[in-house]
Amino acid sequence: MDARVERKRGQRFTLIELPIAIVVVGILAAIAIVGLGRLTSTGGKSACTASGEAATSASVAYYANNGNAWQANLAALVAARPPVFTPPSGAVVAGQTMKIGSWTLTETGGGTTQPTFACS
Repeated sequence: MDARVERKRGQRFTLIELPIAIVVVGILAAIAIVGLGRLTSTGGKSACTASGEAATSASVAYYANNGNAWQANLAALVAARPPVFTPPSGAVVAGQTMKIGSWTLTETGGGTTQPTFACS
């Protein structure tokens, strides 16, 4: 009978081990939260870069479809018929910019010069 009581005591946390376990779990949680924050930042930048590359390709299609004329701004590229560029869901396109989440895609040029796109 004493062997059973001894085995049950060995499976419990002591008052010293419990705060140490809580601190270790807290440190691991903090590391995970910081890592996830960086991951979402990298994802947003990648999404912006991909949208910029898609807009560059779409502006070339716009140029070919519209008598060798570049679009006036990003909003004109989105409104083009036939459609050449569809912004990601949730994006707000106004004039030269497209904003979604924490990033903004900005067009420079257009009209008489080939447009370029930059992320911020």
